[in-house]
Amino acid sequence: MQHLCARCQHLQAATHTPNTTHLPQPETLPLIKNPSEQHITTTCSRRLRRPEDFLDAVKWAVKYHPKANATTLAVAHDLAANMPASKDGHIAYVLAARHQRLGIARSTLAHHIAILRELGLLAWAEHGSLRNALRTRLGHRFTAGVGYRATATIYAPCAPPEYDLAHGQLRHGTGYHSRIRAYTPQGRLQAITNTRSRQARRTPSVTTRTPYSPAGRGEGRKDNAARPPRTATPTPRTARNTTGYTPQQAAAGIAHAQHVRLETWWTQGTCLRQLAYALRPLIHAGYTWQDTTHELTHWHVHTRPTNAAALIHAELRRRAHTGDLHLPQGSVKPFRQPPADETGHRHRTMLQHKRDQYGPAFARYRQTLAGPLRTALQQSTTPPTPQPPRPRPQLREPEHAFHRACGAPQDPWEVYRSRAWGLPDRPTQRPIITGEEDQQVWAELADHAQAAAAFQRLREDLANTTATGTPAQSDTSWYG
Repeated sequence: MQHLCARCQHLQAATHTPNTTHLPQPETLPLIKNPSEQHITTTCSRRLRRPEDFLDAVKWAVKYHPKANATTLAVAHDLAANMPASKDGHIAYVLAARHQRLGIARSTLAHHIAILRELGLLAWAEHGSLRNALRTRLGHRFTAGVGYRATATIYAPCAPPEYDLAHGQLRHGTGYHSRIRAYTPQGRLQAITNTRSRQARRTPSVTTRTPYSPAGRGEGRKDNAARPPRTATPTPRTARNTTGYTPQQAAAGIAHAQHVRLETWWTQGTCLRQLAYALRPLIHAGYTWQDTTHELTHWHVHTRPTNAAALIHAELRRRAHTGDLHLPQGSVKPFRQPPADETGHRHRTMLQHKRDQYGPAFARYRQTLAGPLRTALQQSTTPPTPQPPRPRPQLREPEHAFHRACGAPQDPWEVYRSRAWGLPDRPTQRPIITGEEDQQVWAELADHAQAAAAFQRLREDLANTTATGTPAQSDTSWYG
């Protein structure tokens, strides 16, 4: 039955201890001698898909086998080189070709493969047999003379549970299809260190493609049938997306751009190749570098642009289409202006798109946030300070009292005099007073007028006292 070995269940329980603060190292690694426990359906080891993980597990486990040595490591490195050929990391045994490539005997290779199986580092995914794999693969297309190829042995690289326990890796599940679900604190630090060291060793800038070798095409794979040779197709001599510029023309353009860059301040610091490419329409039109400099100077660029080449490219295109600059036909690309939206369809589509995009969010805002936010804003806002009432003029009667006092209609000049001079002094011009309210108003205005005259006489007396230096005599004639 799958995943029923006692060792797997015991280690699984120990591996899931969450409070482990150190990485325990097992004293011994139990060897798997029984071949029935060396299959992917019965093994306690976890599957590996990357070569570096497999090599790390091999380097850790070989010290626990009494017969493992440097040859075991060499065999493991050769097996790891074939892991990227399969998405599951499976490896074809290929005994006949592998022992020749390693330079060891067939029996020696089989012996070290058995050591890796006993350590729980390899598990059988499929046993090899003598039946013709081509007959099974081709089906009704198999005919006499196609050939014979035996079914290959497929191995699956694995990591024993003791390896995960020693490296602080907590498993989820048991057996071959288990996965790492968490790390202990020390295991996390070790995993970070290993990842950083692997990334530091990678150098993508110097990675070269593996040369194509037709002889080793089927090596390391299972049941590869013979394929007919490919027909040779003529390679076009012209490269894709070529500009049609010769090296001499490109060099002349760069020299042109170099002179322009020296004479135009806002192009300094721009890449010469980019600048030469942007100036090609002017070069095609027969401009010398002096003419180009003169043209760029008249553009009146006030600040240094971030990308001078892009500015030149866009400005040449704009000036050529507006008629400010005459260039040969085809020197610049035409503008792609959309047709006029006479019916307003694009505008309505844009508005509908915005409604569909922002409408649900605004609806949720109005339902859930608008009310609480408005309440919080009203609570946090201080009420305005009440302003005192504006005082009423003291020397002018209310409008309705003035109109009632005027009596018969008067000319505008008398109305102006009454407004400007207030209460008239001549009795003949005193308005008619009717009603107790009007009498009270006029009495109040008379009191104010007397008070204003008294204060004016007091100011004059104080001014005279200050000028002469003699105190004024006690006299109350200024009031009344």
